[in-house]
Amino acid sequence: VPPAAEPDEKLIWSSHDLRPGWTVTEPETVGEELAFVGLSGKYAIEKEARDDAMRAAANNLVKYIGTLAQDRFERLQTSYGLTTEIVDPTNVTRRFEEQLASAFVTRVRPKEWYIEKWLRKQTKETYFAVFVLAKVPKSTVEKAYEDVVDATIDDLKNKRDEANEAKAKAQFENAMKAFEEAKEQGFSIEK
Repeated sequence: VPPAAEPDEKLIWSSHDLRPGWTVTEPETVGEELAFVGLSGKYAIEKEARDDAMRAAANNLVKYIGTLAQDRFERLQTSYGLTTEIVDPTNVTRRFEEQLASAFVTRVRPKEWYIEKWLRKQTKETYFAVFVLAKVPKSTVEKAYEDVVDATIDDLKNKRDEANEAKAKAQFENAMKAFEEAKEQGFSIEK
């Protein structure tokens, strides 16, 4: 869906005769890559609209994968009976999303663009709205997941070593086992 056109706006040019079907698709796996869409805001300069569309695409993917990760970390927490004091799935997910965002800066590539140019009839100003179909290797997501799981295990080891009570040490050990299992299973983008 493009940015909402105001009543006095008119589409004056587009890069394709028809808006491509991919402009409305959800992220999907294509071979060893994950494909996803970004839509820009309204920009007077096409390059700014393209940059914004790429940012939106990366953000959409981070949110999408973050939701899958949050679900996985919550299931892990439940199945191992971990309290949020030991492992907070929200904090682990946030760390994962930050890791993804930094990894995507260099790994996200535009595959296809769709550009519209609009005219505001009253002011005679024009703006661009840009869609991008972008791709990122699944291995980038898997590596970020592994890095976050490793960092979480390291945090748990440190907390275990600092704990004075045997019960607390055992809880951290249990949490470490949970994340070791998560690491062995890896991260699958398919739900």
